[in-house]
Amino acid sequence: MSRLKDSSFHGYLGHALPHERDAVVDAVITSYIEAAGPARQRAIDDLTTCSASVLSVYGQRMASAAVRTGSVDTLRRGLVAVGMAQARLGDARDNLYPLVALNDAVSLLGTSLRSLITEVSDSLPPSATDELRAFDQRQEQDKSLESMGLRRLGSGQTFLYS
Repeated sequence: MSRLKDSSFHGYLGHALPHERDAVVDAVITSYIEAAGPARQRAIDDLTTCSASVLSVYGQRMASAAVRTGSVDTLRRGLVAVGMAQARLGDARDNLYPLVALNDAVSLLGTSLRSLITEVSDSLPPSATDELRAFDQRQEQDKSLESMGLRRLGSGQTFLYS
């Protein structure tokens, strides 16, 4: 988790996709998923507001990357990152942007946010899973791109949520 505290992550959302920092966060997510329960909790406990923000931004970036590549696995990693960040953000509403992007991406890839949440729930604290499920239960207009001022840009390898 300490790698996410590096100042090189400032402005991470605005970097080209893919970016070398994505690989750093990928490694953190993979390590977290492969860890046992107590190690996962220690990883979450080690998050600062800043490193949680990096995970949240990664979630939004992975929504774009998933659409580019057609990869549901990329969506899963993004959702795990958002779930990890949930309790450590200064304002949990900061996760709304990536959740809206992930929600839109799942529809483009022919799956559902509900099924992805179920798939990753064993990797996340129950409170994070509950908050992800609460987001999924919102009315469609309350979890749309428009509701957060996001939009789809480009197509294929240039696709981006912005």
